[in-house]
Amino acid sequence: MNYHPYLAANDPAVSPTLADPELAVLEALGTRRSVTAGEYLYREGDITYDFYVILSGAVEILVRSDGEEQIIVRHGPGRFLGELNLLTGQRVYLSARVVEPGEVLVVPKAALQHVIATNPGLGDTILAAFLARRSVLLSGARASIRVVGSRFSPESLRVREFLARNRIPHEWLDPDRDAIVERLLREFAVTPSELPIVIASGSVLRHPTPGVLAQYLGLTIDSLPERCFDLVVVGAGPAGLAAAVYGASEGLRTLVVELVAFGGQAAGSSRIENYLGFPMGSPAATSPSGLLCRRRSSAPTSPARVRPPRCVRRPGISWSACRTGPRSPGAR
Repeated sequence: MNYHPYLAANDPAVSPTLADPELAVLEALGTRRSVTAGEYLYREGDITYDFYVILSGAVEILVRSDGEEQIIVRHGPGRFLGELNLLTGQRVYLSARVVEPGEVLVVPKAALQHVIATNPGLGDTILAAFLARRSVLLSGARASIRVVGSRFSPESLRVREFLARNRIPHEWLDPDRDAIVERLLREFAVTPSELPIVIASGSVLRHPTPGVLAQYLGLTIDSLPERCFDLVVVGAGPAGLAAAVYGASEGLRTLVVELVAFGGQAAGSSRIENYLGFPMGSPAATSPSGLLCRRRSSAPTSPARVRPPRCVRRPGISWSACRTGPRSPGAR
């Protein structure tokens, strides 16, 4: 067992300790549960998980790399578990293991979303921690998803672009430069002709498109329990995200579909004035994840569901968000 404290346990932005009034709000929506040492609250590869608050005892967050579990951080009483994938629906890529017996508060994901939408103070604390954790995990948990492919491969480039623009922790390995690739190909019985591949949670995706990868990670409409929507917004740029938030705030069941990543130009611009969710202007290189989370917190009820590459259809009309590459000049 290796210890790599990528998440600063004493950083209040990354690991805040909830006050008694905040715990009371969450306790009204969750249930208490006793836990024992060695128990896993969730594991890498799980489809989803609940929101956990530690009342007593201690929990370690682990990432698996080269067959070994590395400790990312240790949480104690008053702290909560989870990161951005709890809201986006991405497949779990970290594990939470109890190291000291105690008691946790289990809050269902739907109840957490309600808290974020209706309790600005507590919601902002949770969102800020999720965003801060994802920023650190981009390097600290990069071994959780490995892309093996040549730097000259268009397929590899598209997958890497999808993961990078969606701020999903990953590691890129070039077979021409990284000695570890030969061992990985033997371990997973992959031939060079099957590259690029994506290794995630012990599974291997051969020649994956961004759409196939998004589906495996749980980021497409297939992961949503309901399939009936009042409003479908195609394109998650500034206008699309704003429309989704206002539609959801009016109680409409809203779905947003996007080709590659949320945010559009807003995710790469140096600064944007008077932009939804940024009353003082957006910071440099605002992340798509930041834009998405701020919009979630802007809608008082029924937050919009946002999903990357997928197709949305209704009788007589088909909108495709499943392209595997950039649109060529002049294409419609």
